[in-house]
Amino acid sequence: MKDNSIKSVAIRSAQLQQLLDANGRSLLSSTLLAALVAYFQRYLAALPIIFTWLALVILVNIGRLFMVRRYRRHQANDDFVITKRLKQFRFGLFVSALLWGLSSIILSPSGELQHQMLLIFVLTGMTAGAVISYSVDKASAMIFMLLTLVPMLVRLLLVGDSLAVAMSISGFLYIIFMIVSIGNINRNLIDNITLRFDAVERENEIKQLAFYDSLTNLPNRRLLLDRLEHALTMSARTGRRGALLFLDLDYFKNLNDTHGHFMGDLLLQQVAERLLSCVRESDTVARLGGDEFVVMLEDLSEDRLEAMRQVEILGEKIVTALNRPYQLNALQHHCSTSVGVAMFGEDGNSHEVLLKNADVAMYQAKKAGRNLVVMFDGLRQV
Repeated sequence: MKDNSIKSVAIRSAQLQQLLDANGRSLLSSTLLAALVAYFQRYLAALPIIFTWLALVILVNIGRLFMVRRYRRHQANDDFVITKRLKQFRFGLFVSALLWGLSSIILSPSGELQHQMLLIFVLTGMTAGAVISYSVDKASAMIFMLLTLVPMLVRLLLVGDSLAVAMSISGFLYIIFMIVSIGNINRNLIDNITLRFDAVERENEIKQLAFYDSLTNLPNRRLLLDRLEHALTMSARTGRRGALLFLDLDYFKNLNDTHGHFMGDLLLQQVAERLLSCVRESDTVARLGGDEFVVMLEDLSEDRLEAMRQVEILGEKIVTALNRPYQLNALQHHCSTSVGVAMFGEDGNSHEVLLKNADVAMYQAKKAGRNLVVMFDGLRQV
């Protein structure tokens, strides 16, 4: 249900984005056509009425333009906000369409067929453009088309002569055709949005499987090595030191053998959470497999002794955090960890050497009694 909700929000967000993308062109053409209609109809209606209508069209268009710009400056991913903005967009479109629909009543006398034809040409052209621009949201396209055309068609029908009636009937048939077209275009656009969303989701799933551990959602060995190569390059360039901490849980096998692998998995997940709580956002916590974890620290002090002191402080913090009791369903479990540390540069300049030396230091921590942090530098115990 949660995935479907996320997908639904993403589709509505894409709908709104496409409406906003088309809005600038639509507003420009609407303003130019309004000026054109007002100019050619200037002798057929009172000038105050023409100027008032034109001013309202322009003001509404400016308001819609500022609304769209505000939406673009403040992007939203929340379902409530997206729905609210979509309703506001539809309301702006409703007002614009209403003004255009009224134009066929207030700007053109019934006896001036040539000028009526101008309005018919303009309004049908605008509705055709609206179908292309707004069909990603059926309500928007329907609102604009019906409010723009129906007043004109009803007026033609009420005129009563055969030509006007024929034009009105043709117009209503045109509306029916456009309604069907809106449905087809909307379905295709929504399908395209859905396919794009599904493609992105599949790509993310592939990346997740390729670069992250499925149990803890931590980076796996492949992603760790990629980040480690980048960290070594940056360290050599900037002079800022880094370190690799290799962790292995003490007596983890006993938990699996006694209480089953499910309990072991729960422990690993809680260990991952505690490790993440100990480090900075710029650091990397990875799971190599089994009960082996690696913490990569970047951007430490340029001074060697100060950098080692920073690592020792973090190592002690990690050991303390992992020593706290774990609640594994009904079982309260105690676990410790052995930590080996290899510093960038002194203990290796490649990921192979650093991982190997940190692993060696970790085994020295186990031999020294476990629940310890040991630096590879002379295998010094912290």
